[in-house]
Amino acid sequence: MKYFFLLISLSLALFSCQSATEVKSTPKPKVEAQQKTPISLPHLVRQPTTKTDHPPLIIILHGFGANEHNLHEPLAPYFDPRFLVVSLRSPIELRPDAYCWYPIEFVENGLDIKLEDEEKGRQKLLTVIDEVVNFYDANPNKVFLLGFSQGAIMSSTIVMTAPQKIRGAVLLSGQVPLAVDNQLAAATSIGKVDLFISHGKKDKVLPVQDGRDLKAKLEKVGVTNIIYKEHEGAHQLDGAHLREVLGWLSARI
Repeated sequence: MKYFFLLISLSLALFSCQSATEVKSTPKPKVEAQQKTPISLPHLVRQPTTKTDHPPLIIILHGFGANEHNLHEPLAPYFDPRFLVVSLRSPIELRPDAYCWYPIEFVENGLDIKLEDEEKGRQKLLTVIDEVVNFYDANPNKVFLLGFSQGAIMSSTIVMTAPQKIRGAVLLSGQVPLAVDNQLAAATSIGKVDLFISHGKKDKVLPVQDGRDLKAKLEKVGVTNIIYKEHEGAHQLDGAHLREVLGWLSARI
């Protein structure tokens, strides 16, 4: 089985301020009158530097074969200081330091994904979103997902089946998920979610048509506020688009 390597074309000099990042692979709840339930997945966290009782939350979802460090280390320091940023490790271990939400087979005509495997991943993500919000006392009305590749696919499943869980999502190099059509939420609920979609024109892992199809699918099921961008790169993040994402997220809190 092959796996995805994330190629990040960022010029970090284009960003200015940084915030401290705290590693929490096995989070321990504070001792209180009633202890909180620990989060069931290892993760990294960047605490907000602008303190509030219930901070807005960004949950980062890495791609297939990567881990929680993959997106957190280049991105987390540059989000708006009001955000709590949590980067999750996917639940299935492929090999040391390589994880996924569900297995993928690379076949001659593309990717072989089992609907039941994707659905198990969706159910796990639904649970973990609640765990993160509760453990860190985040604002449940200001939860954002940011996913790359398989992480973007997982984020898309939440947009279409459980839009009440999130305020918005950033979908980077994703595709239409399988496990949604029989579980779609009402279009009025889906329509309240804001989306930013970015895809590379030279992507050979998930071709750019996958990004276009994802946009069309989301519009069809009820999303009304979508920013869709294509860049000249391959299966990677685009620095210019990410700078736009920073402002897009800030404007929504």
